[in-house]
Amino acid sequence: MQEKRAEEYGRCAAVLDVDFQVPGAAAIFDQALTNGLAAIVAHNWQGEESEKRRNGDHRLKAASQLLKVITERCDEDQKGIRLVPDTDGESKIAVDVAALSEALEQTQRVRHARGVGEIEKRHVTALLDLDYHSCLSQVSEERRESDWVKHQIQDRYERLRAQDYLDVIGEVEADRRIALAADHRPTHPDELSDGMDVTDCPVCGRETLAVSGVDDFGVGYGPGVCLVCSYVRSPDAAHNLALNHMLARHADD
Repeated sequence: MQEKRAEEYGRCAAVLDVDFQVPGAAAIFDQALTNGLAAIVAHNWQGEESEKRRNGDHRLKAASQLLKVITERCDEDQKGIRLVPDTDGESKIAVDVAALSEALEQTQRVRHARGVGEIEKRHVTALLDLDYHSCLSQVSEERRESDWVKHQIQDRYERLRAQDYLDVIGEVEADRRIALAADHRPTHPDELSDGMDVTDCPVCGRETLAVSGVDDFGVGYGPGVCLVCSYVRSPDAAHNLALNHMLARHADD
């Protein structure tokens, strides 16, 4: 679990390191921060990263709660900054609790439609500083330059473009275009084997994404284009979706 948390922190933090204004930055930030803090808290104070629910199950604490653990457990270096112990017990990393807490306030505004919120560079810097802890060490130059990060950013901008296009054409035109999807449904078994099908679009939510091929794992995330909002799922985006699907499936084995 610790390895998975560190990996997820690294993947998300690397995206923000390259482009902190990428569409969906608030959700990416929350995901990176929660996983990074959970890994650090579990490493230093095992068990305090989760809380017991009424039914007896344990649930991972929210990022704000994990920051509270660090605030209560660690010495203050200067206002808003806590010194978190590392593996050897002597070296410590500085965690800017104040900046991270402020960032959470901004992301929650965006994610819960409570007005405009904005992630700033200093918030991302505080997030990246967590990587100095030995249980993380995930945001390398190699990762920042990785194809995965580039593809993630490209796909998020493509989704934003498609959403803007959907807003322009309106619901009446969108509903009219749904009928076009019927013409793209496979009528022969050979077409199914080639990946030709119509599936749900992640942007408009309609079953109008005309798939034009098979992903590398054959799990149903082929590249294609939405007949309503024009979202284009590239082969790279399809590969990443399929890979995440496979990793999640094997993680449950």
